Amino acid sequence: MEEAYLIGIHIIQSAEGQKEELDMTTGAALFGTPEDYTIIYTDSTGDLAGTVTKVHVKDRRRITIKREGDYQTSLVLEPNVRHQTLYQTPYGEFMIGVCALRVESQITQSGGTLLFRYCTDADMVPLGEVEFKMTLKPRFNGGTQ
Repeated sequence: MEEAYLIGIHIIQSAEGQKEELDMTTGAALFGTPEDYTIIYTDSTGDLAGTVTKVHVKDRRRITIKREGDYQTSLVLEPNVRHQTLYQTPYGEFMIGVCALRVESQITQSGGTLLFRYCTDADMVPLGEVEFKMTLKPRFNGGTQ
């Protein structure tokens, strides 16, 4: 997989009045069209370090996030649709519900941004919200770095 792009990721997680922020920059691959694309990268920080993440966006509004490694998940996000997903972590497995509150996709072969916000729950009891912003830029410009 050629990582022809650099991505900057900014995540804000909010739960029970607490906020946690994470920033990461890493290489990524991009496949597809602006309406149906996949971004693949390897997480480089925190508990997810070494985990391969695949973000698939269809019709600029449905996002599927699959993680492979110590943390295995398949998360589906669509505005105003609740999906259940199984999280497999080194600490055990658990089911959570997710519902996208906002999805904005402006990714092309020239780069762009993907922004989404979603809420999580366990047995319909709210757990918190996550805001995820990814900025994608070509790694090379005219053959130079």
